[in-house]
Amino acid sequence: MSKGAFRAAVMSACLGAIAAPGVAGAGTWVPVGPPGGDVRSLAADPRDPNRVYLGTADGVAYRSDDGGRSWKRLSPGFPRRGMSLDEILVDPQGTVLIGYWEVAGRGGGVARSSDGGLTFTLLPGIEGESVRALAAAPSQPRVLVAGAISGVFRSDDGGDTWRRVSPLGHTDLRNVESVAIDPANPSVLYAGTWHLPWKTEDGGRTWRPIASGMIDDSDVMTLSVDRRSRDVLYATACSGIYRSGEAGSRWAKIKGIPASSRRTRAFAQDSEQPQTFYAGTTEGLWISEDGTASWRLATGSKLVVNAALTLPGGLVLLGTDGVGVLRSEDRGRTWTESNHGFSERFVTRLLPDPVGRRVLAAVWGDRLTGGVYVAASPEGPWTRLGPGLEGREVLALALAGDDVLAGTDDGLYLFTSPAGSWRRLPMAPGGLDLHPRVNDVAVLQESTFLAATGQGLLRSANRGASWTQPGLGPGAAFRVAAAPARPGLALAATALGTYRSDDFGLRWTRVSSALPAEPRALAFLPGDQRVVFAATPVGLLRSTDQGATWARGTGGLPVSDITGLAVAADGRTLYASDFTWGGVFGSLDAGLTWRRLPAHGLATERVWAVAIDPPSSGVLAAPPSGGLHLLRLAPAGSPAADSR
Repeated sequence: MSKGAFRAAVMSACLGAIAAPGVAGAGTWVPVGPPGGDVRSLAADPRDPNRVYLGTADGVAYRSDDGGRSWKRLSPGFPRRGMSLDEILVDPQGTVLIGYWEVAGRGGGVARSSDGGLTFTLLPGIEGESVRALAAAPSQPRVLVAGAISGVFRSDDGGDTWRRVSPLGHTDLRNVESVAIDPANPSVLYAGTWHLPWKTEDGGRTWRPIASGMIDDSDVMTLSVDRRSRDVLYATACSGIYRSGEAGSRWAKIKGIPASSRRTRAFAQDSEQPQTFYAGTTEGLWISEDGTASWRLATGSKLVVNAALTLPGGLVLLGTDGVGVLRSEDRGRTWTESNHGFSERFVTRLLPDPVGRRVLAAVWGDRLTGGVYVAASPEGPWTRLGPGLEGREVLALALAGDDVLAGTDDGLYLFTSPAGSWRRLPMAPGGLDLHPRVNDVAVLQESTFLAATGQGLLRSANRGASWTQPGLGPGAAFRVAAAPARPGLALAATALGTYRSDDFGLRWTRVSSALPAEPRALAFLPGDQRVVFAATPVGLLRSTDQGATWARGTGGLPVSDITGLAVAADGRTLYASDFTWGGVFGSLDAGLTWRRLPAHGLATERVWAVAIDPPSSGVLAAPPSGGLHLLRLAPAGSPAADSR
């Protein structure tokens, strides 16, 4: 299933306090990485197999013109975010059709492009249907069949008009996940549902179940017809892979793939060697070179494969969760990651390090290949910062000299160069390691750490070797911040209130009640330790008395979910990101007034994290789609207003 639904529930944000470029101006956001991410679909242009289209889980489409070696995000491209682009077809004239469904709702439809994916039209007649499958008739390419949650739809004119060809409200012929069309007769259709397959031989006037030989309640994820015989069908289901030599009348389960890998999301037959098959499962890619009689695992078993595309010359492309695109030029014997230009990583924490001449980015939603990525500049190249964070989500980042701290949902981790791996710091103030969820981290001195955790605020004075729990009372600590202009001063936002410490976190005083919403970020204004900002789901809050009182900032900034906040060392320049209405806002007067920066070039205007990158004289923004974006700032007196 798509990961798109988790994006709206992310609980971390970006916070920076670094040197500012000092200027802001109009420009275009440029995607810069990190490479990889989730791929939902792949399809090649039959006129030119080097032209390949890619669909994601959040309504972003990419295209490669060199056989998957490099990618370019199509702009303006597919027009709606929040849609999983599960099926892509390219007809003999090069027309691109995409079947899509709404991740957080029940909508969807089919979109069409006649200009190589640069622009799309949402087709009437099927708009609003949650489309999970799409097929074109090999004998009549203008005949299209779409499988949707409510049933099966057909178009005889390339998508101009659609009609339902399954009974409305049918008890079982619904929740259609896969469709196939007979190569010689477009009236013969197959539909795989979340509960077994169906067949019609008269274009949909009558249907019959074809589940003989299948385990009951099998979710049929793919259906395909053998290139060599129209009577030979393959169905992949949650219960395994099945073959029928009788046009679906009877099925036999194919052996050779372990039961744990039976959930097969992608199934492909080699374009030149029809005895070779590729089965993309939730536990890697399996290949058969003898007509499905035997199988071998061709990738790591932890790889989740969503799409498999075979092209002439032994070229195979895989679309995966997290890893992005894998490419093989020898029919799956060797693989390389092929993500140049493709970035769908959801960066939720950004940490520029001008002293160390690097940028750090924490990736959300990929527990296998996520973690923290690093680059010498936003343009890359990006690499993963060491092993050791597998299975964890990174919620916070901080620098301790040259070392990096990562707060996760399983405690605090330290990366020490040149060790090259992450080490978990045991957090056991009472003798028992808490394994807490670390929401935020602050470094007061190179050896004094404060960690805001689900079990409260924790303090270490020896670089995490041991921890104490200051007396802030029970309850979670959400955010913690250290004042850059006054050593020892810190502020903590908790479920019980806002607390202040003047002695490096040894003693704390409650200065105000709890904030109106759990803060996404907390930061002092450099140069004036009295001013503190809290980015919250109900707007940006500003305090001029070290957290004793708070006022909601306006001055052009929306009262909405402010998820990212970057505060420059000049004490005047700030940037904030809005996840509700969208956009990045800038201020040159310490947060009193704000103006919206141009949004041109962003994959989506909803931005989660923001940071300042002085070496590139730019601002970094991380929306949930399209990866990290860079806006180079032109010399100007104030942040440019939105010029869309």
